Amino acid sequence: MLRRTLLAAIGALALSLAVRAQEIPDAPGPYVPLSPDITDVSAMVGDGLFAQALSTLDSLMAAGEPDDALWYYRGVCLMGLQRYPEAAECLERAVGMDPSNSSYYEQLYSAYMYEGREAQADSLHLEMARIFPRKYRTPYILTKLGEHAWIAERNDTLAMRYFDEALAADDQYPPALYAKAELSLDMGNYPGYFQAVETLVRTEGLPASAKSSYLDRIVERLDAPTYRVWHNQLDGIMDAFVQAHPTDSCSLVAAGRWFYSTEQKEKGIAYFRQWRDSNPSNYNAASLCISIIMREGTDKDVIAACDEALKRFKEPHQRVELLCIKADCLYKTGRKSKAFCTYEQALKAEPDNLMTLNNYAYFLSLERRNLRKAEKMSRRTVDAQPDNVSYLDTYGYILYLLKRSPEAKPWFKRAIMYGGKEDEAVLWHYYLVLKDLGENELAAYYKSLYDAKTSQK
Repeated sequence: MLRRTLLAAIGALALSLAVRAQEIPDAPGPYVPLSPDITDVSAMVGDGLFAQALSTLDSLMAAGEPDDALWYYRGVCLMGLQRYPEAAECLERAVGMDPSNSSYYEQLYSAYMYEGREAQADSLHLEMARIFPRKYRTPYILTKLGEHAWIAERNDTLAMRYFDEALAADDQYPPALYAKAELSLDMGNYPGYFQAVETLVRTEGLPASAKSSYLDRIVERLDAPTYRVWHNQLDGIMDAFVQAHPTDSCSLVAAGRWFYSTEQKEKGIAYFRQWRDSNPSNYNAASLCISIIMREGTDKDVIAACDEALKRFKEPHQRVELLCIKADCLYKTGRKSKAFCTYEQALKAEPDNLMTLNNYAYFLSLERRNLRKAEKMSRRTVDAQPDNVSYLDTYGYILYLLKRSPEAKPWFKRAIMYGGKEDEAVLWHYYLVLKDLGENELAAYYKSLYDAKTSQK
């Protein structure tokens, strides 16, 4: 019975297949194309065919009420065609229709940035962080949220919480460290302030130049009471800065200046020397160390430092400066002939160097030697810089020594006009000129100014 039933079923199936085979046409009918849809647009966008995709979108949007996906893809196409204002309008519509789609926000953020609307982009970014916290709660966004809470909402506690959250994600994120430091200072939390600053100067994510600029600001706004209480913390910050950048001029100069100006001269000088020694080809480093020696050492120390630097630096402007400083010190130590020879070397390297011309002429005038030569050199300096008090004084004094006091007086009047009343040499030399001219009353006045100036020492 079962066997007969199976055979019957198989036979019926075979008959059915035969009938259907007879229904299949010998050739295919005419091709009926499907209407383009959003998947076609997506494929075109993926292939970079933005103009073609935009044309298709126009047809789709004309056929019915556009939905959020159509506005989104239209915005993407316009972005691809660099029509950013139109793109932003379309993407704003998409976001308004579906505020839960993060892709819409990302494209709109890009449109704002390309259009140069950074304020709108930042606001949108904050909104994205609130709506999609897991996806967009980055150190950057958290810091922006903190800044908004601090500045716009005046909620210091909330702002600090955002900054701490940003630093929990990246403990060396410079904007968050900077913001936390400034907020701590604003709140009067000095321990937190200096701790954040020290972490900031140690971070690798910020160039030494930026750190140096920030530390300059800190020092500029430092008052005496704050310095007395917190100077040890600032000492530590400067040391930390050098540890983070041991050969960088920004760190070494900043630390050197700090310690040198806070009565810790030896430590400051040590940092200046570290800069020079770690940058042997840096002329500024060598020059700074020489200027420190000029203040703290002897003339012989300066001569030795200049001789050492002259072995390494060969540029004419470098050599002339070093030779001029050396010549000044040689004169002061009594080696006058050697000094004048050194000035000649300097002028050979740079004949028009005004500092050398002035100093050489001045020391010749003190020796009453080669006054005609001194007058010619000095005249070149006042012609080049007619408001330089030192140059005016030298030239006027040489004219006085040449018995040309009437000519000297106008130059001293000019020197006085440009601040010469604060210069002892100018006051004394002008007194001599006026006395020589028989203007005794005016001479007595400048003599009194000179006496008052010298008595202050």
